[in-house]
Amino acid sequence: MGRNGTYYVGRVLKLGLLDQSMLIDGILRPTSIKVRGSKWTIIDSQEYKQGGHHFIYGRLSKYSPDGKVTVIDEVNRQQIQQSEPNLLVASSPFVYIPGHSGIAFLNVYTHIEQKTFIDRFNKIIEESHNGFFVDCDIELISDLKSFAAKLGALDRIYQINSKVSPPNPLFGPLWASLKDYLIERNTDRMTIIENAPETQSIETDLPNIVQLAADQESEQEYFTNEEIPIGDASILMAADGYGSGMVRGMQGEEVVTIKTSETAKNFSFTKTPDPYELYEKVLSIFEKIKNNRHMQH
Repeated sequence: MGRNGTYYVGRVLKLGLLDQSMLIDGILRPTSIKVRGSKWTIIDSQEYKQGGHHFIYGRLSKYSPDGKVTVIDEVNRQQIQQSEPNLLVASSPFVYIPGHSGIAFLNVYTHIEQKTFIDRFNKIIEESHNGFFVDCDIELISDLKSFAAKLGALDRIYQINSKVSPPNPLFGPLWASLKDYLIERNTDRMTIIENAPETQSIETDLPNIVQLAADQESEQEYFTNEEIPIGDASILMAADGYGSGMVRGMQGEEVVTIKTSETAKNFSFTKTPDPYELYEKVLSIFEKIKNNRHMQH
């Protein structure tokens, strides 16, 4: 099966007119895009539907339209460059699970790292529909325990920034009221920026809330009768993969910035996966997230 690599876990946000069927169609029948001399597309894509299981597998691939390879000229005993159109440079296997709006993809160092995968995947989906009022985005899901540990080390928090989008199909009960607000307002994206006065702190219990959320298990839900403030709820929403969040504060005399994307959930798996085996691994991760965070439809 080959060596292992690091896979990252996120959710695909479908914005504008983009819906589930259009997203899947973009993966199965993708266009090619060109970025700084290299071309990108999705290859080997296939939809699997069997026994209640539904997922799409593919490989985001980078290739050179004017590639060259080094070969041996046996007559002159020299190495020479030979043209090889559309030479594959690198590819990142991924699996998309519609029931969780979930995606997991291989981080290919140098060629297809996190930000690159997300940018190229989004552009391919959008361009496959001619960019016609469709907007695709991938947001990574945070490891709450790692995120809570970083927040807990802060002495004070003076800035909270977040950008969130309505969830589909699952939502977290801790930020349910924010989800309802976005849906009622027909809002695709909302940005929240909170800044405390200079040298002061935002009145927030965010580190404790995230820690309690991280300590949840499938049999033990963190529940509060008090509605979580909108700024804190947006960070929890972002941590669940429905946006991006940033918290800035002080640790002693040092300014510390903590991003939800920097504590992204990841796992080790073979770089050359069997599609169904990768799906089973990823499904188990999403099911655990769903159960431990008590996410609902």
